[in-house]
Amino acid sequence: MQWGNGKLKQRIAAREFLIAGAVTDSRSGAVIEAYHAAGFDCVIIDREHTALNSETILEHVRLARTLGFPCLVRVADDTYAELNRTLDQMPDGIFVPRVRTRAQVERIIETVKYPPVGKRGVGASTCPAGKYMGWDSVLEMTETLNRTSVVGIQIETKEALENLDAILSVPGIDVAVVGNDDLSTGMGIPGQFTSDTYRDAVKEIIRCCNQHGVMPGIAAGDPEVVKYWAGHGMKMFWAAGDITLLWSGAVKCNAAVRQVLVEL
Repeated sequence: MQWGNGKLKQRIAAREFLIAGAVTDSRSGAVIEAYHAAGFDCVIIDREHTALNSETILEHVRLARTLGFPCLVRVADDTYAELNRTLDQMPDGIFVPRVRTRAQVERIIETVKYPPVGKRGVGASTCPAGKYMGWDSVLEMTETLNRTSVVGIQIETKEALENLDAILSVPGIDVAVVGNDDLSTGMGIPGQFTSDTYRDAVKEIIRCCNQHGVMPGIAAGDPEVVKYWAGHGMKMFWAAGDITLLWSGAVKCNAAVRQVLVEL
């Protein structure tokens, strides 16, 4: 049985570099196939800033699982219904955006872990994580998923920056990714990603992550930006988005073809 194999969690624990592609607009499973064929390490399906519905996300997760391609879902919020329904579809894990306090993160961990660690509900046979779908017992399912599911958070609020040590010391957090736009905006320096003030804040996030055994990551796809932050300890990079790739590819294609025609 391949579900809950923990391969992504193992790579995170080994602090391997991970390159992620995001799905924000595509309804077709072709986007999952494309990221997989291109050699990305994992795919992140976004519910926070998109109109993707639950059924579309389920089909993306199912295809990724079939391909053996690690898949994470960025949830819309940290409610029980959102976290439980998402995890029941068997992605390799979740990301929770805009965390602010230790109490919030403790509640998230309690929600996404089965008893005795947390209070997550068991989905019986009603979902891919159901106890009759390839598991020998309820205990096997709950113990395996408690051990292998990835829990990520995003550090992208002023409050999170002020509560870094308290947040990142909560047991059970695997990855913390910096959201540049929100974090810089919350700091009062929107878009100033190369300023000393911003870079110093991100370096403090990296330091605190390393102190508490959490993998640090950042949204970055520009090779020079990736090189800079990799040199300062970043390990996970949200490097691409489906709609961004489409737009940039369309612009480059149009410009190249028109240039040829102009030169005739």
